[in-house]
Amino acid sequence: MPGRSPWRGPALLLVLAVAACSNAALPLTPTPSDTPLPTATPLPTATPTPSPADHLARAETALFNGDWDTAQAAFNDASATGDGTAMEQAEFGKARLLLEAGRAEEARSALDFFLISHLEGERTAQAHLLRGLLRRDLGDAAGAVEDFDAYLVLRSGQIDSYAHEWAGDALWNAGQPGAAADRYATAAGMARLDDGIGIRFKQGRALVEAEDAAAAVAIYDDLYQGTLDPAVRAAADWYTGQALQAMGDDAGAYARYVDSVTNYPETNESYLALVELVNADVPVDEMLRGRIDVFAGAYEPAVAAFTRVIDSQPSSAVYYQRALARRAAGDPFGAMDDLFQVYAGYTEAPEAEEAWLEAADIAWFDLGDPRQAIDVYVQFVETLPASPSAPQALLFAGRAAEISGDLPGAVDLYARASASYPASDLASRAALRSGLTQFRLQDVSGAAASFQRAGELAQNGADRAAAAYWSGKVLAAQGLTAESEQAWASAAANDPTGFYSERAADVLAGRGPFEPAGVFSFPIDLGGDRSKAEDWLRTTFPITAAGDLSGLNESLAGDPRMVRGTELLALGLYDEARAEFEDLRLDYSGDAESTYRLMHRFLALGLYDAAIRSARQVLDLAGLDDAGTLSAPRYFNLIRFGPYFGDLILPEAAAAGLDPLFLLSVVRQESLFQGAATSSASARGLMQVIPTTGAAIAAELGWPAEYSEADLHRPLVSVRFGTHYLEQQRDSFDGDLMAALAAYNGGPGNAATWLERAGGDPDLFYEVIGFEETRTYLRTIYEVFNIYRKLYTSSE
Repeated sequence: MPGRSPWRGPALLLVLAVAACSNAALPLTPTPSDTPLPTATPLPTATPTPSPADHLARAETALFNGDWDTAQAAFNDASATGDGTAMEQAEFGKARLLLEAGRAEEARSALDFFLISHLEGERTAQAHLLRGLLRRDLGDAAGAVEDFDAYLVLRSGQIDSYAHEWAGDALWNAGQPGAAADRYATAAGMARLDDGIGIRFKQGRALVEAEDAAAAVAIYDDLYQGTLDPAVRAAADWYTGQALQAMGDDAGAYARYVDSVTNYPETNESYLALVELVNADVPVDEMLRGRIDVFAGAYEPAVAAFTRVIDSQPSSAVYYQRALARRAAGDPFGAMDDLFQVYAGYTEAPEAEEAWLEAADIAWFDLGDPRQAIDVYVQFVETLPASPSAPQALLFAGRAAEISGDLPGAVDLYARASASYPASDLASRAALRSGLTQFRLQDVSGAAASFQRAGELAQNGADRAAAAYWSGKVLAAQGLTAESEQAWASAAANDPTGFYSERAADVLAGRGPFEPAGVFSFPIDLGGDRSKAEDWLRTTFPITAAGDLSGLNESLAGDPRMVRGTELLALGLYDEARAEFEDLRLDYSGDAESTYRLMHRFLALGLYDAAIRSARQVLDLAGLDDAGTLSAPRYFNLIRFGPYFGDLILPEAAAAGLDPLFLLSVVRQESLFQGAATSSASARGLMQVIPTTGAAIAAELGWPAEYSEADLHRPLVSVRFGTHYLEQQRDSFDGDLMAALAAYNGGPGNAATWLERAGGDPDLFYEVIGFEETRTYLRTIYEVFNIYRKLYTSSE
């Protein structure tokens, strides 16, 4: 991840102690509201002196939260106790802290000091490995290899393959490819997630540099023959070609490049092979050349290649491919011309339907001309009325008309979609949109008829709930209170946990969006809930194991992925650990008992997203849908919707005047409580703050000191920044949390536009949001918030 320290990740939070505690499954923290105010001044009470273990636990929690100052102080307190074991743990912890904080030189000094002081301590091997990584990155190959070998001697059987690979990297970077190849060979022969494929490629490349290209070719040939994976085969072709060229066999190399571009065009290495062939004037099929260029993002060369094909042998397929390349290259007008050639000149071609829809999309989004987009959608439906895409086209056309301000036109298009395609699963949605637009036009009777039609066409509970909810809105607007409440009661019953059902339940209860419903509290002792959950497991699944089901059994505890993942996490190597654990989780996803056991281990390790997914997987295996999951034992939902990072989130919520359950819902939606999360748009951390926004907030707050983008992965920083920004949006929209969330996700300017269109109605606001992603974002947070409220609020 760009800009992120490789050391960032949760520390190993007293794994054995937590795993052994059968009742403390969740890091639940009572709210201040659970503590009654004192009625008299109490007598002074002696404060017990914290034990070394208490100091270390506080330090590990702070390190997990990215709270460097608190962690440093707590480690110092542990060292000051004079307890030998605590001092060792604290000194190792301080070195880890420096690594996570990105202070590499200081971390190396700390590890040097640690290893002088603890030649045979519990953490000595791990200190060697961490120092080895630092030495590798600083170019000290000999020192790195020495440390990796020391780790392997002191702590073999944990992550041996990783240690050998890292030693190989250090040697290769130091110009010793032959020695590196030997290390890679050793690493590849050990258990690994990818069966050693990646390491064997490294080994081959090192052998080429060591002038043993023939041995490299043998490795690559073995990789090619051992898989049907196009990516692996294309890579084997590429590296074989490079090795053959190093041996002077250009003809053999070109043959491998041709195999790659011919059979595996949509792979990264095929583009590299294409470049070699073009530079050597080796003929390549122009259509293939264009496809490979598109995949590699070389759009202008792709356009040129497709143009050469059109000049000699035009077809619908090549016009369509050139249109896509032209659009990607920033030439929407040229793309429109090509698409017209397809749907006008090749009406029966398989690309014709997609060409219509692509042209409409370009008109709307690239050219900013929704009227032209509407014309294309309508022409498409009139030309191909039986197309499965016709209902969607009319729905898109209606949306374009609505967003452009042509509300009467939108009503007609939506109504046409529902009338012409009543069997479509989109018909109910089209009728609903027609009613919503009529409601905006203050055509109450027309809206009522459309909502009724939407209910009649609905094919699922969610659509029935939406139609009933809006029927209730229309009835309420007409002053028909009893009838509106009846409609809302129907909406609430049709899709429990769904957005419209939960919205209806709130309206019936007289609550606004995201309004608290009473005093909340988090349970401390989950032992009773866990016991009920395990009884349910035994009756639901064929589980024969006796005793406690929350611990790892022998098979899971001994699984190499569990061993490696636990060690990697203890070292702060989060990405590598996560890959091991995720592979393990997916491997057991069809086994309810093993998934349940893994759920507890992930919880103990602070891998909350993996624990949440595991809990849901058990319920999926039981055949429970979203509503059905709330009828399952409460324990699963306490884990799925836990108050994770509550020690950070609750104080920030209180300071900002936000409901803590609301803020928990936002964090859950943003990252599923994964501090290292990074989105495709580079948003980072628990609250997915974009780097530019993070820099602005850091400047506003004057905190943290020496801020960098890597700080966004610190839970402490992410929660404070995200809450601060959300608070700003709430205040700028006069306390409207729906608008604040829309601004958080879709931008303040867009939120303001949508709010103006809605005329102050929170339900219309949701409906007029122009980004489907933002509508999904609001809908999901609303649903999650209501589940949190049901689980933890005393009045429900």
